[in-house]
Amino acid sequence: MTPTGPTTGPAVIPARVIAVVGPTAVGKTAITHAVARAVGGQIIVADPFQRYVGLEIAADTPGARERSEVPHHMVRDLDLNATSTVADYARRAHRIVDDLATAGIPPVVSGGSGLYVRAALTDMDFPPEPPADVRRDVERLVADDLPAAVAELRERSPETASRIDATNPRRVVRALALARIGREQPDSGALWSGATRRPTTIVGLTRPRAVLHRRIERRVDREIADGLVEELAAAASRTDLSRAAAQIIGMREVALHLAGDLSAEGLRERLIIRTRRLARAQDTWIRKTPGIVTVDLGDDEPEDHVPAVLAHVT
Repeated sequence: MTPTGPTTGPAVIPARVIAVVGPTAVGKTAITHAVARAVGGQIIVADPFQRYVGLEIAADTPGARERSEVPHHMVRDLDLNATSTVADYARRAHRIVDDLATAGIPPVVSGGSGLYVRAALTDMDFPPEPPADVRRDVERLVADDLPAAVAELRERSPETASRIDATNPRRVVRALALARIGREQPDSGALWSGATRRPTTIVGLTRPRAVLHRRIERRVDREIADGLVEELAAAASRTDLSRAAAQIIGMREVALHLAGDLSAEGLRERLIIRTRRLARAQDTWIRKTPGIVTVDLGDDEPEDHVPAVLAHVT
C-alpha cells in the first residue's frame, strides 16, 4: 500500500512513531483506530496471526470498516499455507515505518505480541534459519514425542530449555532446530533494550485483571457466535495449512470439539483459560517495557480514554 496522507510542505518532517500495545481484549483495536484517525496516521499491525486470510475471527483481525477508514499494513497479507517469520516481518515493517515516517505520516504500530512489536520498532539480531531438513526432522520429533524433544533440548542447550515454554510446540521446534546447528535461541527479554530505530512513543493499555477476564469471556462468546468453530475447521481441513498458522489459539480445542472429545461448554472454558494465559504474559511484557507510558482503562469503554492516549502522543 502506498503511503498517503498529510505533509507539512516542501520539507516534510519525519513523523514520530506511535506504538499502542496491550493484552488481548483490552480494547487496543478501538483505541489504535481512533488515534490513527486523529493524527492522520497509518496502522502497522504487530500480530502474526492477523496476517492470515482465513483466521479473521480467531485472530480478532480489524474489520473491513476499520481498514477502509484507516490504511492498515501487515494484515490479511498471507495465505494459510505461508509461514510468518519474525525476521521477515521485521524487514517489511521497517520498510513501511520508514516510508511513512519519511513522508510525514505517523506510523502507528499496534500489537499484543511483544516479539512482533519489538521487531517493528527495533533492530534485532536474528539467528540464522536452520536448514529445511533439520527443521523437518525436529518438527516430526515434536509432533510424535514432545517430551523427547524437550529432553534433547535440555541436553543440547540447558539455558534455552530453562526459559522457553516447553509446552509450546512451535517454540520447542525453533529452539531445538537452532540447538542442532550449534546456535542458542536468543533470550526474548534481552532483545528489548528500550532503544528504538526511530523516535517512538509507546503507550501500554492495561485493565484490572477481573475486568480483563470479563472482557475475555465476552470476546470468546462473540467469536464462537461469529463462527469460530467453522472458521478453524475450514482452516484445519487445508492439506497445505502451515505449521505457523496452525498454532493459533483454538485450533487444537476446536479439533477436540469436532471429534466429540470436548463439549461446547468445555470448548468455551478452554478458550477462556488459554486466552487469559496469553493476556497475562502480554501484560507482564508491557509492564517491563522501558519508557512505556501506561494508560489504565479501568472498566470504561476504550473510546473514553482516547483523549488521554492522544495527550501522550501529540
